[in-house]
Amino acid sequence: MIVHAQSRPPTSLRLLCDEAARYGITEEACLEGTSVSVADLDNPGALHSTTDEIRAIENLVRLAPENVGLGFAVGRATHVHAFGIWGFAILTSPTLRAAIETAIDFSKLSFLIAEMSLVEDNGEARLEFDTTGIPVSTHRYILERHTVIAVKFIRDLLQKPDFNNFEARLMDGDPDYPEKLAKFKPPSIKMGQPVNALAFPAEILDAPLPNSDPVSLKFCLDQCKVLLEEQTGALPHWSQQVRDAIVDNIGSEQQIEEIAARLAVTERTLRRRLTDEGTSFRQLYIDARMTIAYELLASAGLNVDTVSWRVGYAEPASFARAFTKHYGETPGEVRKKNAVRAA
Repeated sequence: MIVHAQSRPPTSLRLLCDEAARYGITEEACLEGTSVSVADLDNPGALHSTTDEIRAIENLVRLAPENVGLGFAVGRATHVHAFGIWGFAILTSPTLRAAIETAIDFSKLSFLIAEMSLVEDNGEARLEFDTTGIPVSTHRYILERHTVIAVKFIRDLLQKPDFNNFEARLMDGDPDYPEKLAKFKPPSIKMGQPVNALAFPAEILDAPLPNSDPVSLKFCLDQCKVLLEEQTGALPHWSQQVRDAIVDNIGSEQQIEEIAARLAVTERTLRRRLTDEGTSFRQLYIDARMTIAYELLASAGLNVDTVSWRVGYAEPASFARAFTKHYGETPGEVRKKNAVRAA
């Protein structure tokens, strides 16, 4: 099934056009028949639909002299941190299972085109990709891209760059395809399978994750800070310092004395400086938590319990009360409105 969406960020099309340039294919040629302009490719606010992306892929695979491996090349250039606030939601997951479920939850806001599901049996886990309704000419590109992004995603979360217990299973019956892909060093491939899937040991799904890739997580936290600035504006010096420190540890319960120590001032001095700037630690803390929570509910569509612990609440009920007081509507109402818009 196609993951239909009207709100895809331009990153995936930018990467597609960059790969096309290696074959002398222009951006205009890649975007022919879409609603996307060349200028949109570098405009973070320019969103496009799944239909636009499929059309661009059709253009690329038609124009490229040899389309095997195009999806692998684009997938390798795609990083989890490209998801911004949603990358933060993935990277702060406690287990691989939770991370995968989060990725599936906001598939309409990701780079997925083929619907993804997680299946388990006999000690094996599989990410299955349903290509029903997707033009056949685009299947290889889409499955290559989905597969390599999933492999990178799992390795990053496990912090095991040498983890090789993957097997790609494809419905494609071309026996020469694995050899054609060899230069891209894909995972082991089985052809002529009943479903398109990436298989790996199920035992890794529920093991606690180590700290996620710090570079990617920092990038995502920086995106959270940008979001806060867009929503609430720039702050005076000390308020900005405190808010940034809060975001860096947004998933943990925080106290002013911890923030003061991080900023190398006494608690009393920090309180006084925030008062001079017309605010307080409590206000900054609430604003940061609520703004990020709203985005995770409204844009990523995460469930209330998941959002509550991602912004540092031990109890979902406490989070729901604080959120409702702050916004005048419940977390469930915000999430429901998003679900209606995305349908």
